[in-house]
Amino acid sequence: MNNNRVVLVDFLRGFALMGIVLIHCVEHFDFFAKPESNFLFSSATDDVVMNTVFLLISGKAYSIFALMFGFSFFIQMNRQENKGVDFRGRFLWRLTILLTMGFIHSLLYKGDILHIYALIGFVLVALYKVNTKILVTLAILLALQIPLCINLIQSLVNPAYEYTKTLGAGLFMEGNHTFANGSFWDVVQFNFWKGRMDVWGWTFYNGRYLQLLALFIMGLVIGRLKYFENIAAYRQKALKLLGLAVLIIIGLILTRNMLLAGNFNDTQKELFGTIFNSYLGVVYTAAIILILVQIYIAFSTGAIIQNLASYGRMSLTNYVTQAVLGVIFFYGYGFGMYKYLGSTWSILYGAAFFTLQIVFSKYWLKHYKYGPLEWFWRACTFFDFKIKNRLG
Repeated sequence: MNNNRVVLVDFLRGFALMGIVLIHCVEHFDFFAKPESNFLFSSATDDVVMNTVFLLISGKAYSIFALMFGFSFFIQMNRQENKGVDFRGRFLWRLTILLTMGFIHSLLYKGDILHIYALIGFVLVALYKVNTKILVTLAILLALQIPLCINLIQSLVNPAYEYTKTLGAGLFMEGNHTFANGSFWDVVQFNFWKGRMDVWGWTFYNGRYLQLLALFIMGLVIGRLKYFENIAAYRQKALKLLGLAVLIIIGLILTRNMLLAGNFNDTQKELFGTIFNSYLGVVYTAAIILILVQIYIAFSTGAIIQNLASYGRMSLTNYVTQAVLGVIFFYGYGFGMYKYLGSTWSILYGAAFFTLQIVFSKYWLKHYKYGPLEWFWRACTFFDFKIKNRLG
């Protein structure tokens, strides 16, 4: 990878992780609870902050992360292929390590995404050699959320049809109670199984697993097309695509709102909302990335770009750290700050923590090639714990 592409990709990862940190803090790391008392900021202000954060960030940051996951997969596979090495077996082992790290992380933080990325990533390895046109077609079919569309058709044909969500049913509120009042071991025990059922159920019923695989595949395709290597050459086409994405977003929002205001029952409206929100998530992701690439072209040497790139370069370390420390900060067994911080104070905490992580990332990368967890993942992948990390 040339240096410009490295910085751009790390910048995109850093931007996505910034969004993830902010929304995690606002939702108290999958722990929704009103503060027992407000200081300075009213409940109305908190509601505005939460609604704004969810509108701007929810689903979009993780989607950018997913696209970058697919792109990074291609880069690693392609780099080894150019050396005459078939890296698929090694990458399966790499995903197994990520799955293990993600599961351990999920014992502390229910909403861990690493183990889900790893599980879906196994499918991506099998698709590496598939023709690009077939991959694009497959990604589109996955993004269309066909299983949910079938459920919707069933509900329209039979208004008495019930879209029953059994996996993880009732566990969200049990988790809230555990995170507020339970000990550290209570949280670990809940997350070990019930927390997994809650997260997997949400991922399934909202079609997120299909959306993630579609984004993984599109990241792979972007790698093949060498888009990030030739961003200047694609600039005019990218602007046209951005305009098209905006028009599609407007059309989807208007159609969704019209349907939700129509004469449909609750099941039908729920399915309409889930399907159209998934579509919007994919198109929003494309639009945001196209905008960020334009910003990078204009300000590639700027401090903000470079800081976010440093942050993104240590995305695994920063993702795990913000969650581990975040649950200690907010949960009942730790400092219990959920009692005192509403959405406004929580996003301020998130911004402060994000800033500290940037400072740490820049300091660390002055002395080391990889972040701590990035180095550990690499060492386990190659069974080589003598891989040099320190610079100089």
